Amino acid sequence: MHALVTGVSAGAGLLLGGELEIVVERLGERRPFDRPWWRCPSCATPYRGQGLVPVLNSLFLRRGCRSCRERVSHPLRPALLGVVSAVVLGAFAARIGDDVVLAAYAVFGLSMVAMSAVDLERQIIPNRLVYATLALLVPLFVLSSAVDSRWGSLARAAIAGAAAFIGFLVVHLAVPKGMGFGDVRLAGVIGFATGWLGLGHAFVAFFAAFVLGALVGMGAMAVSGAGRKTRIPFGPFLAAGAVLTVLWGNPVARTLFHHGA
Repeated sequence: MHALVTGVSAGAGLLLGGELEIVVERLGERRPFDRPWWRCPSCATPYRGQGLVPVLNSLFLRRGCRSCRERVSHPLRPALLGVVSAVVLGAFAARIGDDVVLAAYAVFGLSMVAMSAVDLERQIIPNRLVYATLALLVPLFVLSSAVDSRWGSLARAAIAGAAAFIGFLVVHLAVPKGMGFGDVRLAGVIGFATGWLGLGHAFVAFFAAFVLGALVGMGAMAVSGAGRKTRIPFGPFLAAGAVLTVLWGNPVARTLFHHGA
């Protein structure tokens, strides 16, 4: 059963991840989610055939629109989003198993992939995606807590989410140019999701994010030669820290705080 759940989750991640291109493109360009979902961003001609197949449509997009011949900016991104989502959801399933809370972490994983893609391209964390993620996560975690009476986990999630939001808000108010308010909102969501596993997990998630951000930031400054003027979006590091914590946070939290969450 465990292997089946992992395989199904990875397959779902591949398909749903490919469809995240619609979310990333529309949110990044602040366009409405009107139909048709898959269409040329220049002339609005609907895609046909291979252009509608998740992941494989990257081959279609590389050839450009059949009507206006305009090429999309990131033709390979649907395939990349699909592969990354498959790895994340498959790994989550291998870690969590057939627990009902896997549904919540599947939503969380897909959201982290989408937010990272938007932030890398546009250096923004879309409010609509943050609020939509939270609107899905809260009832899913409530349901997961109700199934096995894990109300303590839900309480820890709420505490971690609130603490993360307030902590990042303080940093944002102190250094507005150093951290955007989108990162503050995202921190609240990550604190909530990782806090369900334990308060130690939430700490590990943000600690890992800052370590990863610092390492990559120093490398980017050294390569670019721009020093502290080098702008690097922090959202992908927050997302990476959260994903790593869901997968391997338990031994780290146990080592740091002398108990498993």
